[in-house]
Amino acid sequence: MPQNPPSARADEVELAQPSVATDYALFFRKFLEQGRAISSAVPSSRAMANRMLEAIDFDRPGAIVELGAGTGPVTECIVERLRPHHRFVAVELDPDFCDILRRRFPTHTIVQADATRLAEPLANFGVHRVRYIVSCLPTPAFGRRALVRLMRWVHQSLDPDGLFLQLTIVPLLYSRFYRRLFEQVTFRMALRNVPPGGVYLCRGPRLLSGGQARVRR
Repeated sequence: MPQNPPSARADEVELAQPSVATDYALFFRKFLEQGRAISSAVPSSRAMANRMLEAIDFDRPGAIVELGAGTGPVTECIVERLRPHHRFVAVELDPDFCDILRRRFPTHTIVQADATRLAEPLANFGVHRVRYIVSCLPTPAFGRRALVRLMRWVHQSLDPDGLFLQLTIVPLLYSRFYRRLFEQVTFRMALRNVPPGGVYLCRGPRLLSGGQARVRR
């Protein structure tokens, strides 16, 4: 494990190590500052992350992209399961969160980018096709244009048999929303999360354009 240099500041060392109290405080501050741009006032729990990743077959090779990685609770569970045949990229827009991710996961690719404008940033890292998209974004809060851009990238990048996983802390409330975005949607509860949440498993992304949705065949 890499050692922190002797000159590292105490706050840098603290941020480099996963800390529930530190992460909660930072997440809550960001939530107060940015509101709906942050999916929750607290980071995802390990129980939620594990429930989400049950849907991923890590025996299958391919690229895995995490959207809205935050301070890395889901990222940590992903990297614990990665195999040599995987290409993993964590995407986060907030610069403070990105700094934490880079300290905590120094051997993995952390991309600071808008999740609705990913084609070029990911192409710079050689990622063009994705088998699994793990989303911790507040997707229902997106404006129409941002949602169209996101779904255009998902439509273009997700493998034909790929899977889009969306975390939620309000079970089933947005089922109709995700069924407008994907041809096939199922839901799994995460009862061990506090409060209980869940995961949408989505296949067949629809290309949104001019208020209409077109299914990719």
